[in-house]
Amino acid sequence: MRQAVARKNYLMLHEDGAIHYPFSKFLTDMFSNPNSRELAAQSLRILDRFSKAHRIELALRAIEGRCLTYDEAKNLGALCYRPLPEIESMGDKKIVLITSAKAGKAPKDLPDAIEPNTASKRMHYIAKYLKTYLDVMLLPHIRSSAVREELKYEYDKTCHQLRTSISGTKQNHHHNIKSLPTSKFLGIIEAVVIRPEDLFLNESGKVSRTILRDRAMTLLSCEGLRPGMLGNIARADFRPKSGHLVIIDNRAKRTEKITTGTPLLKMGDTTQVNNASETMIQLWPFTVKAIQEYIDIERSAVLMKRLKNNSDGFLFLNSKGQSVKHRASISGMFNRLGLQLTEQGLLDIGDDPYFLNKKQYDFYGYVLRHSAASFFLAHKTVEYAKEHDTARPIQYMGVPDRIKDEMKHRFGWTKESNMPELYAARALSDNGNIILMEFNQRLLNAVRAKNQSKDVKNGI
Repeated sequence: MRQAVARKNYLMLHEDGAIHYPFSKFLTDMFSNPNSRELAAQSLRILDRFSKAHRIELALRAIEGRCLTYDEAKNLGALCYRPLPEIESMGDKKIVLITSAKAGKAPKDLPDAIEPNTASKRMHYIAKYLKTYLDVMLLPHIRSSAVREELKYEYDKTCHQLRTSISGTKQNHHHNIKSLPTSKFLGIIEAVVIRPEDLFLNESGKVSRTILRDRAMTLLSCEGLRPGMLGNIARADFRPKSGHLVIIDNRAKRTEKITTGTPLLKMGDTTQVNNASETMIQLWPFTVKAIQEYIDIERSAVLMKRLKNNSDGFLFLNSKGQSVKHRASISGMFNRLGLQLTEQGLLDIGDDPYFLNKKQYDFYGYVLRHSAASFFLAHKTVEYAKEHDTARPIQYMGVPDRIKDEMKHRFGWTKESNMPELYAARALSDNGNIILMEFNQRLLNAVRAKNQSKDVKNGI
């Protein structure tokens, strides 16, 4: 492919001179910085060579509700380690060969491999393009809401894999944690508990028939559960008397075929079960009450309509009395909730200095999990400080081992995970900025007071 500039438009051209419209629109609309646009253009050229070699047509796959497969996304990452001139000089057979299981050395170990950070940026730009392609080129032309949700889920899954498959030196940085401020997080919980009828609506704007189910699922996300885990909970996992929830792999309960979209415990589809994800957590009383209301009212009514119990023992059911079969259904619920939270002003950024160019905070299922972890860390740190009679903030005392262990247990992280430190670094960064802002405000107040004193002296 070739690149060209025509007036204010940045064009990507095929070898025959034809304009690649989706690439060109993406680069023109999304980038003003020439350096970022150049790296994004190089990333798209890699995607183009990979797609041609493997005969991938995204538009045709959209008809089937697909994006890239797991292996394709992984192999694309291998290609991103190669210099661009080398990639574009290769034939299709060569590209297929080096992006196969028979490729030999890992791409990052090749003598001419580019830096992991650059490869990671290429993957991020490709993911950003795919998201834009979905939103601009595909979704507006699909009438079926069910098809839109399924396709969106597939693209989200592929984009997530692309963004996380290559670990550059800046991966797992604490600024990547997308948690809401405590006031916003608690405000959302309050709205979900007290006035769910304003938040859980169907596409017609009426109160959803699954309002109690959706409220219970949202509150479990606020407890820190991963979105994919919500459809994996068995009825027996809920212990209302003690207020606990068992988190365990329930694949064996499913009677339908398990696919990539089936809600599962994280790592539950691998050969080894992640023991760190099998645990029991204490729920907030309002979450326990919400789940029990769903069981007694909505879930019971759905099951009574059927001669046979088709729930397979799962807690959350669809309108047919069956377990939630696809994570796209859960993603769709969170997308609709996000729209209502925005309309209610619950995601307004206001005067948050870290989001000057945005009006609302981003919202999706994992935002609630991140927010829950940040809130849990802050709460436990305050408890620890009171218990040990210390007023030292977290940046001076670090994350105590006991709190690290509690976080790993509750949020399903392995013993070797450094996630508690990342959340602590995020808290330290935010707190440091707050301290600087307070210091700045004190300086401004002092200057203002001094000027007022001068004015009074001068009789102004």
